[in-house]
Amino acid sequence: MRKIIFSLSLFSLALLFFVACNNPQQAENQFKIKLNIKNLKQDVQVVMQKRAKGEWVKLDSVQLKDGQGTFTGTVKSPELYYLTIRQFNAYIPVWVENSNISVEADLKNMRTPTITGSKSQAEFDAYRDSTKRFQQQERALGQQYSMARSQKDAAKMQTITDQYNQIEANRMKYLLAYAMTHNKSVISPYLVMSNSYTLSLNQLDSVSSRFDSTLNNNEYVVALKNRVKTLKRVAVGQPFVDFTLSDPDGKPLSLSSVVKNHKYTLVDFWASWCMPCRAENPNVVKAYKAFHKKGFTVFGVSFDKTHDKWVEAIKKDGLTWPQVSDLKYWSSEAGKLYGVQSIPHNVLIGPDGKIIAKNLRGDALVKKLNELMK
Repeated sequence: MRKIIFSLSLFSLALLFFVACNNPQQAENQFKIKLNIKNLKQDVQVVMQKRAKGEWVKLDSVQLKDGQGTFTGTVKSPELYYLTIRQFNAYIPVWVENSNISVEADLKNMRTPTITGSKSQAEFDAYRDSTKRFQQQERALGQQYSMARSQKDAAKMQTITDQYNQIEANRMKYLLAYAMTHNKSVISPYLVMSNSYTLSLNQLDSVSSRFDSTLNNNEYVVALKNRVKTLKRVAVGQPFVDFTLSDPDGKPLSLSSVVKNHKYTLVDFWASWCMPCRAENPNVVKAYKAFHKKGFTVFGVSFDKTHDKWVEAIKKDGLTWPQVSDLKYWSSEAGKLYGVQSIPHNVLIGPDGKIIAKNLRGDALVKKLNELMK
């Protein structure tokens, strides 16, 4: 149910070469990952990669023989890498730091590797173990929700949804407390960044400002602080940030050109492939029909990748207001400007050009417009 979408920058990975006599200091400043996968009889390539700016970036690769191989290199600070065997569509997340790391796995069950030698990995595993209760509670609620839906019990479904939201709130409270207590660990900013889509600006600002100064140049801390700056720039009460993208016909259309001709403009971030977005579209259509003649409009911003699917969804859902997209998926330039990490997402702009509300869904949009247009 959660999307863990985060923006990280790529730093260089320098490979070290073996020499006849190893320098002790050099050995301390490198990592060596010994990989052993049981029940892997054939020789396969393992790719070391990471996520950077929403994309997979290849860092290195080795050929496994009898399931064994070794990665060597250096990292500036501990970071999460993925050892991927594309041939089997399998991957192992590993917290890499400059130490001797052992990764033991079984081809028959790649989800439970044994990783030793990385202090950051041990911290991450300990945190994950401490949050299993939240996952178990959510899993149980998921089963109950499926049953209630099959029985078309709307009241029960709402009760379960409320319970799930409370568990999520408790999970976030626990995460923030952990991050503030362990403010010198690189695990903390990673966890916060991974869940930043569900945290408020105040929560993100508070926790990111409390990380120890030794983490100032950490990639995750830098990304978090940049996100806080973005969210402050587009917070309620701030002037809207203008942008220009192409409409379905390829013609450039700016947000400002629409805002200046209407009292209220809803900037609606969505996509044809996003089922929650498609489920929300009827509510936006309802609001548009009810208030368009009174000065309300919608400015749709799609996170689509394919022009035809985008246009097809516009027609099918009856979205008759201006639509734009750069077809860059999660790399949408407009999405970056507004710090959008999950969709549907919307921003309501008032007559003075300032943002007056965010994420008005369901009946909330109609209620807000009724209140504004009395």
